[in-house]
Amino acid sequence: DITKMGSGNPGMTNVLRTLGWKPALPVALLDAGKGFLSALIAIRLTGSINWALLAGLFAVLGHSFTVFAKFKGGKSVLTGFGVFLYFAPIGALAGLGVWIVIVALTRYVSLGSIMASIVMPTTIFLQYQRTGNKELFGIFGVCILVCLFVLIRHKSNIIRLVNGTENKFGKKSK
Repeated sequence: DITKMGSGNPGMTNVLRTLGWKPALPVALLDAGKGFLSALIAIRLTGSINWALLAGLFAVLGHSFTVFAKFKGGKSVLTGFGVFLYFAPIGALAGLGVWIVIVALTRYVSLGSIMASIVMPTTIFLQYQRTGNKELFGIFGVCILVCLFVLIRHKSNIIRLVNGTENKFGKKSK
């Protein structure tokens, strides 16, 4: 039971730290996939970007407050990434790129997630400004909500980062 190991969080980072990359890879793919597929299926069923964005938002909330784990879940970083990989791949991939660079430089997965949550909506907004595509403005609005939610879910990580007690990638959670 991953919730009794490491940090107790069922997310990819805790799985990676406690069990290794082989079990963490499917967790990452499934978490991102559920966000991506929620948007894809909703748009195919309804033809409405608004309903698809709502489905993506619910996938993020459902990941963090799952009924299968007494309404405790992950921080929704990868699920949110999957949602916006569908709607705004440039913004999502920019966030992923920043995440990779930050984690590689600092070894703080949480800092990478926090920075990606700032870069992703910023990139989507810049795309909207450049193209004038009104759909991107709605996507940007929902992305802001999701990224604020991710930041709130990282409150304890932010406190540990400020205090210098956050766990680095490659070190086991206590």
